[in-house]
Amino acid sequence: MNMLIVVLMIILKHIVQLLIKLLIRIKMLTKDQKDKLLKIERNLKNWEFPPQLIIETTSVCNQKCIHCNHRIMERPKVHMKDEVYKKIIDELSEIAPNTEVWPTFYGEAFTLREKLFERLRYARDKGLSNLVLNSNGRLLERDNWIDEILTSGLKRFILSLDGFTKETFEKIRVGGDRDKIYAAVEKLLLRKEELNLEFPVIQCQYSVMEENEHEVEMFQSYWEERGAEVKTRAMFSWTNSGEVVAQNLDYSNEFRIACPWANNTMAIHQDGNVVTCAVDYSGRCVVGNVQEFSLVELWARHNEIVRKPHIENRWNDIPDICKTCPDWQVVGATYHKNKNIEEKKEARPFWWKNDS
Repeated sequence: MNMLIVVLMIILKHIVQLLIKLLIRIKMLTKDQKDKLLKIERNLKNWEFPPQLIIETTSVCNQKCIHCNHRIMERPKVHMKDEVYKKIIDELSEIAPNTEVWPTFYGEAFTLREKLFERLRYARDKGLSNLVLNSNGRLLERDNWIDEILTSGLKRFILSLDGFTKETFEKIRVGGDRDKIYAAVEKLLLRKEELNLEFPVIQCQYSVMEENEHEVEMFQSYWEERGAEVKTRAMFSWTNSGEVVAQNLDYSNEFRIACPWANNTMAIHQDGNVVTCAVDYSGRCVVGNVQEFSLVELWARHNEIVRKPHIENRWNDIPDICKTCPDWQVVGATYHKNKNIEEKKEARPFWWKNDS
């Protein structure tokens, strides 16, 4: 009887989620939004090699954030093997050392512990000059890791925080202690100043959603006063294939553009699989594996399977995961200028342009 109740509760939960998604479909893109997206599509380039490479050094995470599907992810939650990581870095150092490299995808990099810094230094010493790391900050202050992260060769270090008050922060970033994480980030900023380091640029990131949109200005003011750069971005659905519902998106599929996520990134899971894009957390479309093909060969395979059908607007031929994904609407982010620090344009992502 208890098992039957559990099954019924699970079914009811999925029905509620489906109804929410159906209700959200009433949100439609405005003409201005469509025009902006069409401009983005026109400016997409046919890259000879991806300007951004996402490497999942681990698929393990220590939080269960409400805007992330990691808690329901079915594929293995393990660290990438050394030989897989080194093969990627070795190839990259030979063909495109200036590529923007993110050694994190659907996991928390600090769960690698000392291995994280070994891998960052390995990439740095191989000549990779544009390393970008994202973290939830929960383990930042462990075992002198602040100094390790500041001297590991990063160009940017992004702390995903997503809330200003303790109540909001811990409602969204489940498993994180707001006060401890904020204190660690403040210590990081002070230590960078003590060491008189130009890089990494420290960015405090805020994914805007209904639960936290009222705190954006407080968050921005707080971190800018402490010497951080603030980055805000719209929430996305992680391919609309799990529990996350981004209420800012149009799910109707009546209008779409070639996906910038798919066009601009090569995303590699911890097992070496190259997947659709940087939001394909479940690996529903795999174009090949780095243990079987070179990065150049994989990018060519990705072109035939993913990018080319998108660019040619052959919507019936794009991967199934793309057909119901709305996340192409919210590629990019806003990098707020901080009058208290010098702006480092060389630490901006490949797509960023200074319009001022």
